[in-house]
Amino acid sequence: MRMVHPLTAAVYESEADGSVRVTTTDGVEGWFSPDGQYLRGELRAADPHIIDWVGGRQARKVSGRLRLNQQTENA
Repeated sequence: MRMVHPLTAAVYESEADGSVRVTTTDGVEGWFSPDGQYLRGELRAADPHIIDWVGGRQARKVSGRLRLNQQTENA
C-alpha cells in the first residue's frame, strides 16, 4: 500500500518485510514497524497514524470485527 501524507506530502509505503518506508519530499528515508517504532534510516519520526494504516493493522482490526459480528449473528 502507498499513501501520501495530506499535510507533509511524505510518501508512506508498505514493504515486503512488513515495515513501512517513509520518504520526505527532500528524499530523507526511514523505516518503521507497523506500530510506529523506528527501525532504521535517517528519518526517525513520522506520523504514527499513517504508519498504522499503511502497515495494515487497520485492515486486520476491521476484519476481526466483521468475524466477531458474523459469529454473534449465527449464535
